[in-house]
Amino acid sequence: MTSDATPDLGSAQRAVWITYLALLVLLIVSGVSHYLQQHAQLAALLVRALPLILFLPTLLLARRRGYIWLALVGGLYVLQGILIVSKGGGSILVMLEIAAAVGLAITSARCAKRCPRPQRRS
Repeated sequence: MTSDATPDLGSAQRAVWITYLALLVLLIVSGVSHYLQQHAQLAALLVRALPLILFLPTLLLARRRGYIWLALVGGLYVLQGILIVSKGGGSILVMLEIAAAVGLAITSARCAKRCPRPQRRS
C-alpha cells in the first residue's frame, strides 16, 4: 500500500457515513409522514429502517466485508424505491431515498475496494 491510501480510505468512509445517515433520516421522515397520514403503521417504519440500523456496528468497526454487505443493502433500498415508484407512490421523499440508496451502494463499494484485505493466518 502507498502512504496516500489512508486519506483515500478516510474520505471513502466519510462518504459512507454521510450517505448512510442521509438514507436513515429520509427513511425515518418518510415513515413518520406515512404514519401521520395513516397510510402505514409505526411497525412499517421499524421494518424499513431496521436493516440500516443493524449495519451500524459495521460502520463503527470499518470492516471490509461489512462494507460489501452494506453496498448490497443499499441496492435493495434502490429496488424498494423503484417498486414504490412503479406502484404510483413517487413522492419527492421516495426519489431522495432512491438517490441516497444509490449513493450508499456506490460509496460502500468504493470503501470496500479501498479497505485493506485481511491477511490470512497460517
